[in-house]
Amino acid sequence: MVDVLGGRHLVTCKGAAVEAEVALQNKVVALYFAAARCAPSRDFTPLLCDFYTALVAEARRPAPFEVVFVSADGSAQEMLDFMRELHGAWLALPFHDPYRHDVSLLLPRLESNGAVSTHCDLSFLRSGSSPASAS
Repeated sequence: MVDVLGGRHLVTCKGAAVEAEVALQNKVVALYFAAARCAPSRDFTPLLCDFYTALVAEARRPAPFEVVFVSADGSAQEMLDFMRELHGAWLALPFHDPYRHDVSLLLPRLESNGAVSTHCDLSFLRSGSSPASAS
């Protein structure tokens, strides 16, 4: 994941910027896609927060696990409010970072014919090219 997010900044729930390479080095990284307006997100986020808090508390420092929140919220303020209300001490892609949109393209999609399509080529994230040109 450091390969994908390297050179980028992430933000804490307090709005502080941190370098992704430093924060994610030698860690298993979970990308968490959610939005404040989404009821399943609001239900699941406290469970993830509890899991993350317990895992980090039991691990040797630095903990080998990190969550990076990728917001599907409608505004930067909505994203920050959601983070402050329900999130753990995990990191997030800044709302205005173009990778927030690009990384969301990796999510599986349900096509109209019932097929599930995925995009497994991460090279477009490292190269800065668009997903269409990476396919």
